[in-house]
This record gives sequence, C-alpha cells and structure tokens, in this order.
Amino acid sequence: MDATLAALLGAVIGGVLSVLASWLAQRVQSRSQWLVQEVKQRQQLYSEFVQGSARCFADALQRNEPDPGRLSNLYGEIGRMRLFSSDLVIKEAYEIAHKIIETYGDANRSGLEVRDFLARDSIDLFSAFGEACRAELADLAPHQAIRLAQPKSRPMPEILRSQMRRPLNKRRQCG
Repeated sequence: MDATLAALLGAVIGGVLSVLASWLAQRVQSRSQWLVQEVKQRQQLYSEFVQGSARCFADALQRNEPDPGRLSNLYGEIGRMRLFSSDLVIKEAYEIAHKIIETYGDANRSGLEVRDFLARDSIDLFSAFGEACRAELADLAPHQAIRLAQPKSRPMPEILRSQMRRPLNKRRQCG
C-alpha cells in the first residue's frame, strides 16, 4: 500500500509541477511578447513625433504664420504619448513644441540661411527628447538596453550635407 501511495503521490506532484512549469513558461512568453510590442509601438510614436516636429520646425524657420494642420498633428502626437509615455518624455515633447512656436515668431530665414543654419548644427532640437525616449525604452525592456543605447550625437552624414548644398527647388518636397 505504501508503494502505491508513493507512486500516486509522485505522479500528482509530477503533474502539478508540469502544469505549473507550462503556466509559468506561457506567462513569461506572453510578457515578453507584450514588451516587444510595447517597445515597437512607442518607437513608432516617437518617430512620428520627430518627423512631424521637424516639418513644423522647417516651416517655422521660413514663415511667421504657423500651419494649423501641422501643429494640430504635433499636439495630437503629444496627446497620444500621454497615454503611454513617462512624464519626462512628455515634458521634452512639449519643450520641442514650445521651441517650434517660438521659432514662428523669429525672423524668417531664406533657403540659404536655413541651409547654413542646419549645416552648422546650430540647433539641438531632439537630443533631450531622444535621451528621455531611450531611457524610457530601456526601463521598459531592460534586456534590450544595450541595443537601444545610441551615441549622444553623431555628425551629419555626408549625403545629407550634399543634399543641403543643392538648391531648394531641386529637393524633394515634404508634406
């Protein structure tokens, strides 16, 4: 009887441990997939914000009147960030938006002035925002922190510098 009870108890313990191991593995896998999806979603959102704010900034360098459509898109993206992002990322996004609005009030620049302005790296619009985003993404997925870390600043690639030298009317227009 003792051998039968021991065998039964062993089978029950083995079954429970097997179910527990499967449940734990499924939970870890689900969490990992969620983290990957969350990181991709935030990267996409931040990328869209950077693209939109760069367009607005370029517009602000050459005009005094803001484009309401572009600014509403920019603030809409900040609103989307409020759903997911840390307070620091939101603060830096608002800093960019405020710089853009201030730039609309500055004197307009000609195409050559804009080119020279950008070629001299006279602006640092996105570095604090980028650092806040990288820190948030690293906190979200610590195992990816090494891959997410980027150098603080990189020189502009030569191909971009050569495009900056081309006349404005020959460049591709951005919408």
